[in-house]
Amino acid sequence: MRYYLFSLFLFAISSLSAQELLTGKVTSASSGLALMGITIKHLESGAACSTDKAGNFKLQIPSTSGTLSVTSVGYKSQTMSIAHINIDKSIEIRLSEESNDLEEVVINSPKKRRYRNKNNPTVDFIRKVIERRDENNALKSSDQVFSEYEKLSMSLGILNEKTADSRLLKKFSFLKAGLDTVKLPGRSLIPIYMNEKLGARTISPNQSSAYILTGENQSRVDQFIDEDGIDEYLNKIYGLSDVYENDVAIGNRRFLSPIATLGPSFYKYYTMDTISDTSTKQLKIRFVPRNPQDALFSGYLYIDLDGSYALRKAELTLSESTNINWVKSLQMDFDYGKNKDNKYFLNRSVAKIDLGLFQKGMNLFGEKVMIRSIGEPAHVDVLPFTDHQMATAKNDTKVNWDLMRPEKLSTLESNAFRNIDSLKNSRSFRNLMSVGSIITSGYIGKGWVEIGPILSFYSFNPVEGSRFKFGGNTTDKFSKRLVLEGYGAYGSKDQKFKYNLGAIYSLNGESVYKYPVSSISVRTTRDIRVPGQDLNFLDNDNFLLSFRRGRNDRMIYYHKTQVELHHEFDNHLSFKFGLKKETMNPAGLLIFPSNEDGTSLDKISTAAITGNFRWAPGEKIYQGKRFRRIINTGKPVFSISGEVGMKGVLAGDYSYQRFVFTANKRFFMSQLGFSDVLFESGIQFGKVPYPLMMIHRANQTYAYQANSFNLMNTMEFMSDRYSSLQLQHGFNGFILNKVPLLKKLDLREWLSLKVLYGHINTENRLNNGRRVGPSSSGTMPALFGLNRGPYVEGSIGLGNIFKVLRIDVVRRFTYQDNPMVSKWGIRAKIGIDF
Repeated sequence: MRYYLFSLFLFAISSLSAQELLTGKVTSASSGLALMGITIKHLESGAACSTDKAGNFKLQIPSTSGTLSVTSVGYKSQTMSIAHINIDKSIEIRLSEESNDLEEVVINSPKKRRYRNKNNPTVDFIRKVIERRDENNALKSSDQVFSEYEKLSMSLGILNEKTADSRLLKKFSFLKAGLDTVKLPGRSLIPIYMNEKLGARTISPNQSSAYILTGENQSRVDQFIDEDGIDEYLNKIYGLSDVYENDVAIGNRRFLSPIATLGPSFYKYYTMDTISDTSTKQLKIRFVPRNPQDALFSGYLYIDLDGSYALRKAELTLSESTNINWVKSLQMDFDYGKNKDNKYFLNRSVAKIDLGLFQKGMNLFGEKVMIRSIGEPAHVDVLPFTDHQMATAKNDTKVNWDLMRPEKLSTLESNAFRNIDSLKNSRSFRNLMSVGSIITSGYIGKGWVEIGPILSFYSFNPVEGSRFKFGGNTTDKFSKRLVLEGYGAYGSKDQKFKYNLGAIYSLNGESVYKYPVSSISVRTTRDIRVPGQDLNFLDNDNFLLSFRRGRNDRMIYYHKTQVELHHEFDNHLSFKFGLKKETMNPAGLLIFPSNEDGTSLDKISTAAITGNFRWAPGEKIYQGKRFRRIINTGKPVFSISGEVGMKGVLAGDYSYQRFVFTANKRFFMSQLGFSDVLFESGIQFGKVPYPLMMIHRANQTYAYQANSFNLMNTMEFMSDRYSSLQLQHGFNGFILNKVPLLKKLDLREWLSLKVLYGHINTENRLNNGRRVGPSSSGTMPALFGLNRGPYVEGSIGLGNIFKVLRIDVVRRFTYQDNPMVSKWGIRAKIGIDF
């Protein structure tokens, strides 16, 4: 952990008096956050005081001479001459933390002993807190209904010494009136987002949560980019956290709670004080990580001394040394109240996150406050919403916010509503946000039509040569219920024109992208693809995916027309039903197998009914304007898809039935990171040529793909029944954070293992043979079945390189004698995460 010792701001004496009032604030030198309970003492007179929760203090001193002492356990003591302090101004004192390797002081002993859990009264006390944790937790006993108020503010932070030269403040001078220079020491904050919500939340013992929004009031500048998507992203970062749980969630990371079952194995605990000025006496306990390099909290616990061993308050901090990307510092405060059954519930929490995006430049500071009380809120024209529909009640004028707020807004929060509205009315700012929208979405356009995605305008492959593509779709200005989309593409080598034309119509009156979706779509496509890659989750014509290894000259021209009904329910159950007709022709060096009478097969026609059921209980999503990403909360996701081919219907040539089941889940393991598990199994009935078989998803790009086999060649294996298991574990730096020098790089370790079993029945084996496509030499390489055991590959990787890059070394363990395969490979992946 890095510690910084900041020099004190010393000022000249402006006046003398017999009795003076000294005011100031004490903050952490490493995080800049306020410190509570710091002792300020005038050594000559003995006058002393302590800082409050905001770090502020007031001390009456007899004269402007003498020495001031600043002390606290866990922080380096400081002394200063009062003669060099300007009494007329509030002073700022910054304390540096002591090393976390503190040793427990044993009473009545002149020596210090090595910290141990055994025979440690503080640890024995904490173990009783842990034993009674679930018993004291109101959420573990029965359904709890709360009136809930929350507010979230986001601000840009500029170093105080750079505000005079800030181009942003010069361009938008009205922002200067709303600057806050107190909340984050050393920086001036410019509000860019303010959101208030009032509602009722029901939480069940199984941790499922239902929410009813009764009012929302907000002012923000991100509407130009992706308003609803930003909402979901902020909900991910500032989600519901509770120290009474085994893990405290921050984004998609899980940090071990100081009162978790394994807490004493990872934390050190020190008894600090007995608090007597509360309704029930409390024991104040400081906790720090046993290993400073572990991603763990430091802070204070306040435990009731009435025999309940209940946690009443917790103050948690994380520093930038804990391997959380972009987070310079984090502070979370939790206050717990009692219900009528003497069970404890979280009635107030505050989360402050300083995102140090640039070392010496602008940062992003956010603060979320959540306040709960037992029972439903006062009736305010209650409107029921799911978590994904809450954004529809913006700026609800039916709520008297001055009356309904349980606490007043701060100066920064009050200024947010005025200044943000002024900012949005600025033409230059709107132009700036339009550029930001292009960068984040990949689409260009403000009117009825937008053009994109930009990265697919040019790509290349061995069959088409240079591929030029141009496309786009209509926007909400054209219609909120109807979206028309399409593209045209041309290959310089095959000199063929491709196209896609589609229409999606919303059946519920909402946008076709807004959750929950209810729509019907019609689409016709004439294009090219690699067999077996039609289930890929990436656009194959993305320029960055044009760089591939091995052979890529065997493809299929296809013409597909499809009608599909898509419906999603609020409980995250969804289904799709469709009808498709498709014609396929070989492309490049690919050939189709011969007919049974020996004639050449140059075309395959199918007609099929398609369907898919998906269930994702407890799922959270990042819903953008035209795309969706899953926020992984550790809940399982199940799906089953089917396709039934109909011979003789719409000129279909084959009868077949195909069904695929998938299940995936993330398992959070606190300090050990998390594991992603994906199970997939499929079966197909019917005698069909190999392009209609289940050709396994291979990856011949240099990008690491989590759901593909990264050392398998395209069209290498096929099956008519198979099962696969893919395991991936991320350690979040648990190992490398303990290695000297390497720990400063904030690297993260990855391991993966992928296993695939498959089978081909006799009639399809005879129908397709083992040789199904030509090589450049004119021989016929095999499209293999998995009859010699499973296909197995694994990888070991380093992530978080420059905070965005992951590199994996991949190893193939089986079927190494197949033609043109590699035993080893290097794959890279770019992504941004905490």
